[in-house]
Amino acid sequence: MTHNIPVRCLIDRSWNPVTKGWDGELMTGTLVDVSMQSADDNSARLISVGIVILDTGAFQGVPMEFITMI
Repeated sequence: MTHNIPVRCLIDRSWNPVTKGWDGELMTGTLVDVSMQSADDNSARLISVGIVILDTGAFQGVPMEFITMI
């Protein structure tokens, strides 16, 4: 399943308790596929993960909640 959708995604995320939001690096790329993966905090729970080719050329698996179309 190929999407080839331009996206912006938040990678290298960490929770900031002061702002009560996610901090990380915003990068642009192309969403090429969507997959299911077990969650980091609960291996019994599945989450949707986008497979993104970043503009740097690297592949990155990013939870869909951290991906926005541009």
